[in-house]
Amino acid sequence: MDGDAPPSEHIVTCFAPRADGRGDELLRFDIDGKAKAVELKIGHMRKSVVAALPDIAIDLIELAAFVYAIDSSISRGGLTVRQMGAKWHRRFRVTLPVRKLQTWCDPALKRELEETLMFLSGDRFSFSFTQMQEVEFEPERYFGFDEEDAWQPNAVLMFSGGLDSFAGALEEIIERKNKVALVSHFSATKIAPIQRDLYRHMVRRLGPNALRHFPMRVQLRRGTNAEGTHRARSFLFAALGMATSVAFGRDRVAIYENGIVSLNLPPVSNVVGARATRTTHPQTLQRFESLFSQIFSIPLKVENPFFWRTKTEVVETIDRLGMADQIAFTRSCADVHNQTKQHPHCGRCSQCIDRRFAVLAAGLQVHDPDEAYRIDLMTGERDRVQDKEIALAYVRSAAGYEVMTDDDLVTRYPAVLDAIGWLGEPDETALKRVSALLKRHGQTVAGVMRSELSGHRAEPYPDSSLPGLHGSMQRSQLQGVLTSSAETDSETEERPETFDLAFDRRREILTNSGIIEVTGATYDLL
Repeated sequence: MDGDAPPSEHIVTCFAPRADGRGDELLRFDIDGKAKAVELKIGHMRKSVVAALPDIAIDLIELAAFVYAIDSSISRGGLTVRQMGAKWHRRFRVTLPVRKLQTWCDPALKRELEETLMFLSGDRFSFSFTQMQEVEFEPERYFGFDEEDAWQPNAVLMFSGGLDSFAGALEEIIERKNKVALVSHFSATKIAPIQRDLYRHMVRRLGPNALRHFPMRVQLRRGTNAEGTHRARSFLFAALGMATSVAFGRDRVAIYENGIVSLNLPPVSNVVGARATRTTHPQTLQRFESLFSQIFSIPLKVENPFFWRTKTEVVETIDRLGMADQIAFTRSCADVHNQTKQHPHCGRCSQCIDRRFAVLAAGLQVHDPDEAYRIDLMTGERDRVQDKEIALAYVRSAAGYEVMTDDDLVTRYPAVLDAIGWLGEPDETALKRVSALLKRHGQTVAGVMRSELSGHRAEPYPDSSLPGLHGSMQRSQLQGVLTSSAETDSETEERPETFDLAFDRRREILTNSGIIEVTGATYDLL
């Protein structure tokens, strides 16, 4: 059958860099005979810092840019593809010129590179490296330079403009008294000003010596982007960060992301394979660390200091550090292209839902106004099937985490085992801590739902709103249990059996003759 067929192999030939007639720095490649090009520009560096970069660092930057561009050039098939396993996986055979051929041809390094990209993207990359011939191109052309000064960072952070990276920067600067280099990647024109404006707000509050921003633009030439999942983007992100860290003589880069997103356990059955991202997954970061250490021949670290925090705890960090009024300047929405000044957040995507629950749980909604969301978390109508599924899956997963035991977690989410062995702790300890992390997240979401539903709203929620959809789902599930039980009993007894629904208002528990027990936000809905 077609669904069982192996993915076809795409042939990619990469070429040495050159500047085009307009002065843009281009990395050119052919994929299945079609010419493509990716633009690369890194801003606000110093010439003395760039001059000290080893050739292997330039090789890494170019390699990561090529991988990002290749990933973006071939569609996985879109949302209509139901076979999200084999059909979503792709194969790329890549020939790539490099400056340090001997390093890249090391079998252990090459294997680490290919396995890292396989785990990260779900795609199989096979590399053949060749010696780059002398070209009339200076790597300095990739960089935009500021005036020379003696500023040096103590820490290098990846900076997306979202809540997590913002909170991470604040902790480094305010609590640890570090000077911080914020490294950003952007491809969409709407992202760059968001990152720049947030940086300027931080400079005004924290001082110009506390931080510097290094924006990096890597994007396919206009009209050639065929795939929007960008699974390989975090490899580019980490490579740019590590190259910056090495340039400044540092040995680590930090990617701040809450643990729920880092684990990213699939909330629904069709979010598997290529659609369940692994951007800051513990195994991903450990693999980056091993790969970069081999490339630069020195021990390097890639860290996520927020792994043991929920999104709500991240938002509370911002408040604790006295910067809650800056939350409005951060952006979390995945639907970048449809953002407007009035509605910078769509309210439909999982990132918006996660952000809004966290802000509400932290009691900081005054700094994240309702009108910033095109669709309100609770009252907004979700008419598209995909939007309904995303919202319901988020709440359903959180409700499960709230009551799940350690054994339940492994049984229901075996993907959690992909992380347990990469956390630097005994497996049993790591599992308990992950379970506790998920439970705190579940309690937070349930608490927000419970608070909303106990607010004595004058009008009923729209049927397609999150409370309306969730209540309908729970009533349907309860009816299914009752019907199934009745049918089973009718096979063994001629007379029908009644079912007693007992509401314990003090303990807030609904029990159906011992068959089913409903608590929390679901109890409130029923």
